[in-house]
Amino acid sequence: MRFSGAVAHTILIAAFATTQSVFFRHGLIAGVTPDIALLILIFSANQHGSFKTQSAGFISGLIHDFLSITPLGFHAFTRTLLAYLYGLFKGKFFIDPFLMPVLLAALGTFLKAAFGYFILAVFSPAHAAVVFNARLGIEIGLNALTAPFLYGLLKLFGVIRMAREEL
Repeated sequence: MRFSGAVAHTILIAAFATTQSVFFRHGLIAGVTPDIALLILIFSANQHGSFKTQSAGFISGLIHDFLSITPLGFHAFTRTLLAYLYGLFKGKFFIDPFLMPVLLAALGTFLKAAFGYFILAVFSPAHAAVVFNARLGIEIGLNALTAPFLYGLLKLFGVIRMAREEL
């Protein structure tokens, strides 16, 4: 059975969402873990576009919702929206090895928090202020530092897979 790139990325995102929710729920630095599933989602959206990546965002968000105490659909909505927005820019700009992954990761992490804030402001205004705190800054920094290495690995495996298909 052959998987397309979008399906493989969906499986990879779901696996990392599960791993993060189960094994790294207490965090690595100050209770914060880099959101690898989000970074792969952003990479996938830039590679495959909005339509194919929205399902990956929805599935990984649902997994995160099931494994955490958030209301069902909270992460699914934010990740689907992020996949859509990042997918709109497929092929619009050059992703260099360092600067663009850092910027994409930092902006994506901030947008994830902003979408979460707006959802909480509507449904639970008393808890909305919790979103923007020092932990968000740490998460933005961790994601920005992790992104260039992760994008390099994902591109490397994509090149290896394409070379294998040509044989």
